[in-house]
Amino acid sequence: MNQAMFERDLLYPTAKDFEIGSVHITVFQPGKDGGIPILVEAKTDHNPVDYIPDIVNLIQADVFDRIRIDIRKSGILYFKADRNRYYKVRYQDENQYSSEIVDGL
Repeated sequence: MNQAMFERDLLYPTAKDFEIGSVHITVFQPGKDGGIPILVEAKTDHNPVDYIPDIVNLIQADVFDRIRIDIRKSGILYFKADRNRYYKVRYQDENQYSSEIVDGL
């Protein structure tokens, strides 16, 4: 994967009141397939895969709305599962997405 272009920590709501989830996002340069790779790594004990729609909405609003890019159309999201495995998430439309486990980035 290319050099990181942007990094940021984000907070997101969880299923429990007064427990806040936190993730670190890294945005990389677009790949040859034209998608924008975005790595999402947990910073708290919450599993970000359980909150994909919420996290994607926050990334869209806090980062990509400012530069008029829709990450549901242009983004390839990787949610870190464990040491060297990731959930690769692609959106088919505004609300529907698919995910698969991949080894490495």
